[in-house]
Amino acid sequence: MIDNYTRLLEATAELEDAQAAEEAVRKLIAHLKSAGRIKMLPQIVREFRKIAARRRVLQPKVEVAREEEAAATLRVAAVHGVVVRRAVVNPALICGWRARKGSMLIDRSGKSALVAIYRKVTA
Repeated sequence: MIDNYTRLLEATAELEDAQAAEEAVRKLIAHLKSAGRIKMLPQIVREFRKIAARRRVLQPKVEVAREEEAAATLRVAAVHGVVVRRAVVNPALICGWRARKGSMLIDRSGKSALVAIYRKVTA
């Protein structure tokens, strides 16, 4: 039941019509009140948060070690099929960059090389 309500509201929100989305939320709340199911509202909100977190994880992402490398890295990542507006600075990378799109990872960072060396030495 919660999934149905969530899908309905999500489809309404994707129409990009703010008035229609607000009206849908008002109607849903009125329906839940009239049916005696207002306690479902927090569960629906939790479901929306899960959906938002899932979308954030699956969004393409480019990480760079330093801000100066961002512009060049974005161009190279675009050639590999990862197109984003801005790169995120990740100081854990030491040097280089890392791009992720779905399950594809392109790792051109110094961290991956150091981890590989560490694994060979300790094995």
